[in-house]
Amino acid sequence: MRDLGRFINRAGNTSLIAGLVFTIAASTVSAGKIVWKPIPDAILQIDARPAKLWNLFQAGKKFDPLLLQLGARSLVIYVRNQQVFEIKPEQIEHKGADLVWLESDKSPKPLATSEWSTKDIGSAWRVRVKLADEGRLIEIQIPQLPDLRRGIY
Repeated sequence: MRDLGRFINRAGNTSLIAGLVFTIAASTVSAGKIVWKPIPDAILQIDARPAKLWNLFQAGKKFDPLLLQLGARSLVIYVRNQQVFEIKPEQIEHKGADLVWLESDKSPKPLATSEWSTKDIGSAWRVRVKLADEGRLIEIQIPQLPDLRRGIY
């Protein structure tokens, strides 16, 4: 009877270890893959003028990083790290309204930027960054729902 108990215990440990290895392997494969979801009702201005052809995407529920498509140009904006990377359009895979990109395809050197600013402006969250080499000021406003727990609204 003891041998049966040891066997079951070992079999349980083996399956637990196999499950952990599978989970770790699966997470490392998908760790570099980012699924971008469109952000509706966002506002984009370049040099204080509205842009004509653009789309803005977020990874998950947070607004960091952001993917900004300006015509055929794509910029990945890491707000917290204050870095902007340009990525090639062929590195982005379209899946319906969503986009998929491997973070390992990111260029090793970010674009030169300055004048970073992030601010909660009430009904929106604003990100400003200047592309230093081009002299262009990008301003993104992402709408946010009011926090009704505060009792201000």
